[in-house]
Amino acid sequence: MKWNFEGKNAFITGGASGIGRQIAMDMASNGASVAILDMNEELGNKTVEELKKAGNGKAIFLKGSVSDKEGVEKLVAQAMTEIGDFDFLINCAGVLRDFLVSRFNEKFWDFTIDVNLKGVAIVSQAFVTKWVNESRAKAKEKGEKYLPVLENKPRVIVNIASLAAEGNAGQVAYSASKAGVVGMTLTMAKELARYNIRSHAVKPTLIDTPILGELLEKDEGKFKKYYDGRIPFGIGQTSYVSDPVCFLCSEGAYFINGSLIPINGGKMDGL
Repeated sequence: MKWNFEGKNAFITGGASGIGRQIAMDMASNGASVAILDMNEELGNKTVEELKKAGNGKAIFLKGSVSDKEGVEKLVAQAMTEIGDFDFLINCAGVLRDFLVSRFNEKFWDFTIDVNLKGVAIVSQAFVTKWVNESRAKAKEKGEKYLPVLENKPRVIVNIASLAAEGNAGQVAYSASKAGVVGMTLTMAKELARYNIRSHAVKPTLIDTPILGELLEKDEGKFKKYYDGRIPFGIGQTSYVSDPVCFLCSEGAYFINGSLIPINGGKMDGL
């Protein structure tokens, strides 16, 4: 789809592959400069080369973990030095570990929450702190507590949650982490609107990504056949998530804040 992101800058976690990569490619091909933060250096560098070919903006790769607060702060500062201030923050980094309530492993529980939930908070805080302090400093210069909303630069945060946020048997840690992202998103939407920052979450069903690929082909593709039958429109493509994300970042969505968009493939009762 076509969007106008000329002169815009996007910071995308988990941007080396899957949904994050698709969003990065779509934004770059529509004029944005893009910074991607990911743990996979090989894929990250490859994606950056593709981003540079796709558009006329800048593209950089940053290696790091979203759960490392000190590391994130340094990498965000680096990205701002190399690209400039950011208009869009897309929190897409995530891990998938499946466990029953009766059998979950504490080590993997902590890992899932650290990446999927705490990681969103850490990266968001690194940006929001700068944006809010910048706004308050300008307000102070005018002798005001807050700037009028529209005097702030418009910015957008989109968090990639999941339909599992509504609960899904066998995914206790993953579901809990994504439900937390939904709650965090709504809180951010209420807190940050006064600074002209809009916050949203999208909640995809099963999307054909590397994180899901091995599972789909497991047991001679039985899992894929099972979910193809349960999801009316079938297992989704990454573009089905990227398109709504790009819309939320576009001028056409300016009057929308705090949305939770189910990308459900026609299935109305969760995963």
